[in-house]
Amino acid sequence: MRRLASSSLLFVALLVMAVGSASAANLLTNDSFQSGDFTGWTNSTTANGSYGTGFPAVTGWPLGGSNAAGYNVGEVNFTGLQEGIILTQSFTASAGLLNLSFDYAALGNPTFGNLEGGVFSLQLDGVSLVTADVGLINAGQLINGNLFVSTITSAGAHTFGIEITRPFITLDGVTPWQFVTHPSADQGTTTPEPASMLLLGSGLVGAYLKRRGARPVPG
Repeated sequence: MRRLASSSLLFVALLVMAVGSASAANLLTNDSFQSGDFTGWTNSTTANGSYGTGFPAVTGWPLGGSNAAGYNVGEVNFTGLQEGIILTQSFTASAGLLNLSFDYAALGNPTFGNLEGGVFSLQLDGVSLVTADVGLINAGQLINGNLFVSTITSAGAHTFGIEITRPFITLDGVTPWQFVTHPSADQGTTTPEPASMLLLGSGLVGAYLKRRGARPVPG
């Protein structure tokens, strides 16, 4: 019986470490714009916003490896207010923890720098939850990052949104480009991250080995 309990303990430790690497499913579709278009997504502009000439467009992610939604955002008429675009997708979630994220990048025009590369906001149901302001961007400079937030949500239909704005008019050959990819909405679980699971699994294995070493020596 003791040998069976020890074997079970080792099995549980290995199982825990394996489960720790699992990840929740993305509730959004076409999350890397792998279709080559905006299937599943809706593009719109703010009141005085502009996509930029020839945009929106699905293009290559500046860092490589996937597609991205590309823009050249700004104002139509100068007011000095933040204007641009909003990219949205509806999804259905269960009540509880919800993790939201996307990758963003701004690429400076090869000839001119700009005072504002773009302000990227992650929205849920039209409310901005977290924002990144690229600010000053030099000619040809690439600035990228990730926006992530966890929130508690109700069950039902929701809208994931990405807003990109600038307080200047869009000018061909001057305005920097903006890109977004890997938008994600997943329902969090109580499963700890892999590093924590590894520590737990290692502890269980250690307990198993200690238990073996503590066996009395037959006399």
